[in-house]
Amino acid sequence: PYPSQLAMMNHMIRALNGSQNTMIESPTGSGKSLALLCASLAWRQSFMAKRRQLLANVNQIISRFCRDNHQLLVAKFAGDIDADDAELEHVSAPDKPSKSRDPELAEPAPPKDNDDDDDDFMPTAKSKVPEETKNKPNHDPAYLQQMALIRRAETVDYIIDLARTRMPDGVSLDDLSVLSGFKDQGEEASHAPRIYFGTRTHKQVSQLIDELRRKTPYRLRTAVLGSRAQTCIHGRAKKAAASGESVDDMCRTLREDDNCGPFRAYRKIIGHKKLARRGELEIWDLEDLVTLGRKNMACPYFASRDMAGTAELVFCPYNYILDPAVRKAAGINLDHNVVILDEAHNIENAARDAGSFEVTDSQLSVLAFECAKLIGDQHVHDGELLTTGGGVILLEEHRVLRTFAETLSNWLQRDSNTYEYRDFETETSVWPKPDCPVSLVLQRLALTPEVVARIKSAFSKIDEQNSSARSQASQNKSMGLPAEEQQQLSAGALRIVESLLRVLDHVANGSKYASDFRMAIIRSPNPELRDQAAAKKRKRYSVGPQQIPPFVNTLAFWCMNPGVVFNEIAQQSRSIVLTSGTLSPLDSYASELQVDFASTLEANHVIDPARFLALSIECGPSGSPLEAKYRTTDQLSFQDDMGEAIASIAARCPDGMLVFAPSYALLNKLLARWEVTGHLAEINVHKEVFIEPQGGGSKDQFDKLLAAYRDHLQRSSDTLQPLQRGALMFAVYRGKVSEGIDFSDYYCRTVVNIGIPYPAFKDVKVVLKREYNDAYSNPSVHERVLLNGSKWYDIQAFRAINQALGRCL
Repeated sequence: PYPSQLAMMNHMIRALNGSQNTMIESPTGSGKSLALLCASLAWRQSFMAKRRQLLANVNQIISRFCRDNHQLLVAKFAGDIDADDAELEHVSAPDKPSKSRDPELAEPAPPKDNDDDDDDFMPTAKSKVPEETKNKPNHDPAYLQQMALIRRAETVDYIIDLARTRMPDGVSLDDLSVLSGFKDQGEEASHAPRIYFGTRTHKQVSQLIDELRRKTPYRLRTAVLGSRAQTCIHGRAKKAAASGESVDDMCRTLREDDNCGPFRAYRKIIGHKKLARRGELEIWDLEDLVTLGRKNMACPYFASRDMAGTAELVFCPYNYILDPAVRKAAGINLDHNVVILDEAHNIENAARDAGSFEVTDSQLSVLAFECAKLIGDQHVHDGELLTTGGGVILLEEHRVLRTFAETLSNWLQRDSNTYEYRDFETETSVWPKPDCPVSLVLQRLALTPEVVARIKSAFSKIDEQNSSARSQASQNKSMGLPAEEQQQLSAGALRIVESLLRVLDHVANGSKYASDFRMAIIRSPNPELRDQAAAKKRKRYSVGPQQIPPFVNTLAFWCMNPGVVFNEIAQQSRSIVLTSGTLSPLDSYASELQVDFASTLEANHVIDPARFLALSIECGPSGSPLEAKYRTTDQLSFQDDMGEAIASIAARCPDGMLVFAPSYALLNKLLARWEVTGHLAEINVHKEVFIEPQGGGSKDQFDKLLAAYRDHLQRSSDTLQPLQRGALMFAVYRGKVSEGIDFSDYYCRTVVNIGIPYPAFKDVKVVLKREYNDAYSNPSVHERVLLNGSKWYDIQAFRAINQALGRCL
């Protein structure tokens, strides 16, 4: 291993042992991901061995206590045995007292009376159970010992309390020390920590899994979380996705109608021999699971969710961990578990996005329409209010949600709204204003704390009823009974209400996070007016005629403080490990996230400075400054000189080459000009040209592009010489190519950065974030000190540059 890898692993293991958070900056190309995997899994392996030994020692102490203190045991447990009989019926052996269901924490059976290591050379101990109590009901020694082991934590407390006045027989001071240590650890003593490993994209998840498979000896229960859109194999759901409908809603409809064969068969995947220990796919990727699902007509999505519940290591994109709604939907439980976030330079922005929420007037109208439809379909039957489908409808609760949605939608669509920010065709108004705080806006909308509490109550009752109905339907199907049709709000509608209630809690007057949010309304041209394909994706139902409105009105709650989301994660987790090649300055990053990082590490690069060359090209052949600024990028002299420079570099540099531009708009402008001037043809003489699709394109599209780029750079197995001329990939900063993808060796010998990718200067959210940081940059005023707005703005650009440069380092 490199010295930087050893430093990372030592640093990380110390933090995990101390249940601390740590931040590690290690340059791209230094083997960071492999070091993270090895350190975390080695720590867990050692931790579990120590934990099993601790539980075994505690069980031995309890067994000796039970053997030598029968009367004390009767006094403690005999009166409670009747109440616990049902619990004991489910216990197959006395070695299952732990609350943890993880098989790793299964201890050996409690020792018999003569199994104590200290008594190996002593005569068999006689039972200290009085003869007159042996035959009394519920006084059986074995039965009482079983009870004491099942209620292990309670028994430990009992022994420690007794020792305060008199040391019980069979218990030594060393034993008491072991029991005290067990008590101090609380629930963690019986908990097998799971590792959640998050990174930016599924492509990076695939790279991590490949490293785990090929480069480590660790074989453990793993799982990969993905969305329905990525994993669903049902034909109707895939058609729904292609037409712009919700795959989640289609999935629920198919399952409720019992029309999803893959869902009924998803357990075929869980028990498949290929996924078993030492199986062909013991360490599996999401694509492996989808392929296996297609072969067996079994659902990969629910199989992966089920396996994640018992996995020791769970991989996922980090928005699954950061976003509270996604975390809940995916069943991710962070309590006492370890969270590792790789490529964490984006965590600040991702956490702010996870804490924010936006909803359009059309989405609110659909929510109101769904509620109105359920209310309108109701009728009375045998004293119950039912829908036409036969299910019970909570009339008042649905009316509350409809009024809530209509109130917000009508307010967004008012012609009297004024906007202080204007950017091309988009207008935005932001609160708080000097004369109008957010609380006053909510008060005018009648969203007082009392009303919000009423909306919460209504949502809770509806959500509980829906869950109960789904559970009952599932039970009916398992018993062969006909399933009753239950009309419900769509999953999308419920998510809107849940997310709105979450942000309303944060912005409410008196909330500690109230000053960390900005409320906004945004009016922009409706894209459906220009895009007929988008118009076809409109919902089949709407209020009123199917007329396309000229504007889209959006209600936004923008989170300025990533700590709103991240602090909650830190409170639940045992440890958080953040790593990236571009985290500096570490102090300000920790302050932004509002988390205490007990330790930080800035590892050195593994590359000898003599092995790379960094150059800055100030001007082109005509003398024009090569500064990709707003004022210069439209000048033909800049575009032509940039094309000449790229062509010259391509002619001189071997193998793969990556060229990054600040935006697709500038990249497309340059490519169009170079096609006219012949610069693109000149580049193509020396290297095959590839262009990253805007937005990265679909997963299949991007994967094919990347494979074609790499295939063009393959070398002869005999001579090790290139089989074809080199290849050049045009891409943008912060895109898929620029972050997390490995372009080792001849796949990338040269990186060319065009311009500095500052965030859009006039973007309203950027303006608000800069103002927010300026307000918190004075240490004499605020305990939590942030970088001022200008420094924050610069760092966003330089982190993106460093990530792009890291593709060849």
